Order: sequence, then structure tokens, then C-alpha cells
Amino acid sequence: IFWALSLAAMLPGCVDDDRLPTYPVSGNVGFPGGAPLSGGWIILESPEAGLAARGVIQPDGTFRLGTYDSFDGAVAGKQLVAVIPAAPEGYDPDNGTVPSGVHPRFMHMDTSGLEIEVDPDGENHFQIDVRQPGG
Repeated sequence: IFWALSLAAMLPGCVDDDRLPTYPVSGNVGFPGGAPLSGGWIILESPEAGLAARGVIQPDGTFRLGTYDSFDGAVAGKQLVAVIPAAPEGYDPDNGTVPSGVHPRFMHMDTSGLEIEVDPDGENHFQIDVRQPGG
């Protein structure tokens, strides 16, 4: 049995044949004027492929995305974008409020107004700008 499992693991592409190709995507999330969004998540969705890519926003505002695996990138084409800020300590989702720091419209792809284009031959490093509540 060990021999059969070892052989199956060495066969290229046997598990991933139905996956669409992905391309590395990275960037920065911040506010006008250059201040980074410190923490949270960024989510991209391809309306054409129906696949989402997501990544953690680091304290310096940088991110790298993954679709199938960590940091494998996103599928090519137009992507709708949502940015979810990190919840502050003591945040209670049951009280009906949303984490502060980013205007609520950026937390949903259908209202954010943010889109990017992932190019199979491009660098795919993006600056994503959000606004604070009331901004």
C-alpha cells in the first residue's frame, strides 16, 4: 500500500487538473495620504470564474493572496474587491456593530467600488485605497 500511495503522490497534476491557473497577487491597502490599513483581510472574487482569493493584511498594509493554497494568487481577469478591517479587542459581533476604521461600503464587493484586473503576464501588485467612516 505504501508503494501505491508513494506512486500516486509523484504523479504530476493528478489532483489539480480541474483547477484554474492562478497568478501571484500582492499589494498594499491604505488610506489617502499613504497611511496603511493595519490588519484585516482582503477578498477578491472573479465574477467570471466564481472563485475567491483572500489574504491577511499585515500591520504595514501589505498583503499576498491565495485561492487554492496560501499565496498561490488569483485567477486571471476582473476581480471585485472587499476590505475587512481587523476587529478591535473586545469587539462583539452580536451587538450589531461593524469593526471601525474603514467605511462600511468597502466591506462588501457589491458596494466597495473597488476592482482590479489580474494579468497572467503582469506584475499584479496593487495599491488598494479605502476611506475611513464618514470619509
